Amino acid sequence: MSSIKSIDNTVAPFVSVIVPCYNSERTIRRCLASIINQQTSVNFDITVVDSSSDQTPQIIQSEFPSVRLIHLEERAFAGAARNLGVRSTGGPFCLMIDSDCVASPGVIERALARLRDVNREKSYAAVGGSLRNGTPKSLSGIVGYLAEFKEFMPAAPLRLCTSVPTAVAAYRRETLERFEGFREDLWPAEDILLHWKMHRAGEQILFDPAIEVIHLNRTGWREVLTYQIRLGMTSAIARRLGGLPGTILLRHRALIALMPFVRTMRAAEWLVKYDFKLFALFLLIWPFYFLAMSFWSAGFFKEAGRRL
Repeated sequence: MSSIKSIDNTVAPFVSVIVPCYNSERTIRRCLASIINQQTSVNFDITVVDSSSDQTPQIIQSEFPSVRLIHLEERAFAGAARNLGVRSTGGPFCLMIDSDCVASPGVIERALARLRDVNREKSYAAVGGSLRNGTPKSLSGIVGYLAEFKEFMPAAPLRLCTSVPTAVAAYRRETLERFEGFREDLWPAEDILLHWKMHRAGEQILFDPAIEVIHLNRTGWREVLTYQIRLGMTSAIARRLGGLPGTILLRHRALIALMPFVRTMRAAEWLVKYDFKLFALFLLIWPFYFLAMSFWSAGFFKEAGRRL
């Protein structure tokens, strides 16, 4: 580990990097090394909130002594882990990076510059970055990546959004505290609900593709399709709880049958507009994408029909 820099813990951190973690022994080394080796003059610390049952905590303790590890004996969803990380750190800025992400060298510097932009009349409530496909040789990995992150790939435009992926997202601490953090009983979609609350309160959320991480996607059809079912279910829950656009699907469940077609067409339109090379690949693999959207819709349909 001689190539990994040490972190100066004698100076109060300006940025608290928080990594929620669950059974990440496959990816945690690359994740933490990429954070430690950030090219920045800003002082930062790293806190991993882990509830793994594999070798993840042992890897962190033995190979990354400068990283603070908070290990929980029971499984914690990402929202609960992030909230605990915020409460356990003190930097005025918090940067969330998921344990299956490898950060580009300028992530901290770029995210902080956006949050601290003094030329804007109004500060951003959150700044999110792009996710590069980390499994380009896996068909299931590519499909899962496009299904979840196509609107946040590096070729996507700089823009204001109603939400950004918390795989890489930065916040002012006071903003997280003012909006009471992430829901702790829901995963995924806990970030979508928090960001929607910010959006409805008049706050602005920025997507900057230059803030880039490589996302080491799920692979294997069983895992990818099972996760799509979960994404569909929590998407329905988020609409029920937060009033997000699309609540008509909860009231008229028959419309959900159209969603695989709608979501596949939307993906094609997005890719042809922003990444034509990836669109050419999409033309070859769209039946697999449609299959994934069918599983997503099945999850949404199941949750939409649940009686409260």
